[in-house]
Amino acid sequence: MDPSRGEECPACGFDWAMGSDEGIAVVAACPDQFGERLGRGDPRARPAPGVWSPAEYTWHLVDVLRIGTERLWTLSADPGSGIPCFDENALAEARHYPALSAPVALVALRQAAATWCDVARSTPPGAATPHPEWGSAGASTVIRRNAHEAHHHALDLDGPGVRR
Repeated sequence: MDPSRGEECPACGFDWAMGSDEGIAVVAACPDQFGERLGRGDPRARPAPGVWSPAEYTWHLVDVLRIGTERLWTLSADPGSGIPCFDENALAEARHYPALSAPVALVALRQAAATWCDVARSTPPGAATPHPEWGSAGASTVIRRNAHEAHHHALDLDGPGVRR
């Protein structure tokens, strides 16, 4: 799958052709979606071995949006510096996701999503910066990739392999 060609994510049905405004709307809606799902059952219970719990997925999305905000700031403040990759599993291990609070995750997600949305709306659409895997990354690339994370992981909260 090549997101730059506007294909659909086979795992979650995310439309890679969506525009930036739609992507921002996906991220803006995610705290309510995650909050509703965290209210079902034990948010720290893993649905299967090796699969993150709802709380862990929430903390992951918090980190994705915080890093996404930094990437969007880079587009405006220092586009020549580029944006690096990050290892989500190493970050989860370093932050000890299983030990972090589920209620605090939701508070952090609300704040991270609000900040991300504000920055996404104000990032110049024509700005671009180098990325080691994506080539040239612009605002629409960062917005779509972060919106995909929000959409995809909202489904993950319902259990492995769930697709709407």
